[in-house]
Amino acid sequence: MTTTARRVSGWLLPVALGLVVVALVTIALTRGPVSLDPDSAEGTVQEYLLAISDERWDDAVAVIHDDWRGTCDGFDLQLFAPGDFSAQLGSPGGFGGSEVREQFGAVGESGSAEATIPDNATRVEVTINHQNDGGFGNTWQEHTAFELTFDGDFWWIVGDPWPYFIFSCPGR
Repeated sequence: MTTTARRVSGWLLPVALGLVVVALVTIALTRGPVSLDPDSAEGTVQEYLLAISDERWDDAVAVIHDDWRGTCDGFDLQLFAPGDFSAQLGSPGGFGGSEVREQFGAVGESGSAEATIPDNATRVEVTINHQNDGGFGNTWQEHTAFELTFDGDFWWIVGDPWPYFIFSCPGR
């Protein structure tokens, strides 16, 4: 092998790897947020969270089932609205599974609490990332689960969804 051939092969591999890394980073940074199927439970939760993020309070409250929403409206939600946040589907390690869910809960054998969810209901777990405007980069996460029921060809949020505000509504 000639000296020139060795020089070319010596820098060709690092350059090729560098180009692959640049391409992958470019793809990751230019990819927009995922848009979930609006007819799915996950899509309903996404619409709820996007409405809160965009300060469309009435739109957010509109996807909460009437039986749970009661007299609550967008103003009630706005009082409990968080600052800047982002959300992602799921939670590290999954925190559901054995958790008792009051609205769908049932007592299992031997007196142990066992969660049962009807066929027309589901649970969507979400990780909420909060960003504080403080100068110290204060960020924190919380994990929450949304309970949804399928009623009238639509997935409705039931219970007191994050940010928890329904308990404070007049007449509840």
